[in-house]
Amino acid sequence: MIPALQRPEAPAEKTRTMSLPIRKLSLPDFDHLIFDVYRTANMYLACHVTSDDPDEGKHWPNPCLDIGWEFYYSDDCPENGWRSVANKALVPMQHLSLHPATCALHYGAAAFEGTKAFISAKKRVVLFRPEMNARRLQKSAARVLMPKVPIEMFLEGVTETVRANREAIPPYREENWAWQTRNPQCLYVRPLLMGHGPQLGVRPAKDHLFLIYASPVRSYYPVEGMSVLITRSFHRAAPGGTGNTKTASNYVSGLLPTQLARRGYDWVEGKPVQVSDKPFNDVLYLDAVHNQYIEEFSGATFLAVSTEGKLITPQSDTILPGVTRDSVMTLAQALGISVEQRPLHVDEVMDEKRIAEVFCAGNAAVVTPIVSIYYGGKTRKFQLEKLHTTRRLWDMLVGIQLQTREDPYGWVREIG
Repeated sequence: MIPALQRPEAPAEKTRTMSLPIRKLSLPDFDHLIFDVYRTANMYLACHVTSDDPDEGKHWPNPCLDIGWEFYYSDDCPENGWRSVANKALVPMQHLSLHPATCALHYGAAAFEGTKAFISAKKRVVLFRPEMNARRLQKSAARVLMPKVPIEMFLEGVTETVRANREAIPPYREENWAWQTRNPQCLYVRPLLMGHGPQLGVRPAKDHLFLIYASPVRSYYPVEGMSVLITRSFHRAAPGGTGNTKTASNYVSGLLPTQLARRGYDWVEGKPVQVSDKPFNDVLYLDAVHNQYIEEFSGATFLAVSTEGKLITPQSDTILPGVTRDSVMTLAQALGISVEQRPLHVDEVMDEKRIAEVFCAGNAAVVTPIVSIYYGGKTRKFQLEKLHTTRRLWDMLVGIQLQTREDPYGWVREIG
């Protein structure tokens, strides 16, 4: 449990707060869920404040850089600056008041995570590998120079948030996790780290906010499989950037190409061009250097199964290290499947003599088969009933998550 933030004895500065018009959130109906935000009861909230210290040398990021960037973000350096805003970190769900000069709004000082809570077949509340999300958030924080969230604080926050929103976790239904009727309902948990202090000029914020909220969701992609557009006109990330972290800036560039694709459009010679009468479900990006090698989706990783039976996942410094991808690779090896991490050329994916199956993996996507890929005027189809390896990996992964299979890796964490 983190200590409470100590308020200054002097009267606080009087400020006005304006409520902005936003859409009203509805209560969840587990029989009609979509992948969106619903009304839930509680959230986790903590602040890392340095601006109130009269010694400017102690304002963030000086404490980090003075002791050494590498040491600060190591396991050997404690971070004890986090405080709850109220008497405790768990508070009722509410809107937040931010200054117009909030650093995150202008300079993108924000990173987040995505994890899930389930009601398992044993009727227990479980999490799946949340410690990996905690470590990944620390790596994201290091890249954009924000205070790290201690691993135990992250895990405590996720656990408390899930327990406090227990009624919002969809019940276990066997049909939701069967391959033919996939609709993996769960409680989506979103930890967010951001520089909330006002800042003019491209510098780190002095004050930061860590919060966790949750919302029940259904499947992200259709049960019949994904139709995918590979674009040559847009790129998700470039070498030396933030593509291997989960910073907010990585996602905004995908909004336009994704919305165009969902209307059957690609971007050709500087303008949108319709390339399909049917919508695509998502966009798959190529590398920014050669424009030839598969990278990933905006919110999921890409995997392929060769005609020789090997599992292949793209290797690149601009790909986010996915928790689900890591789990799938481990499970594939347990099944005796050879796993390769290497550059994957787009022509290889489009060649039916070399690649037999393709799918995506991620916290939202879980394991979703791809049944159609459009690239450069050509479409390649995959028959859902022949995606045997994809199905085996789905069955193993969700079996562990839902406690219908043994968990030899200790991935599942029971919290209720």
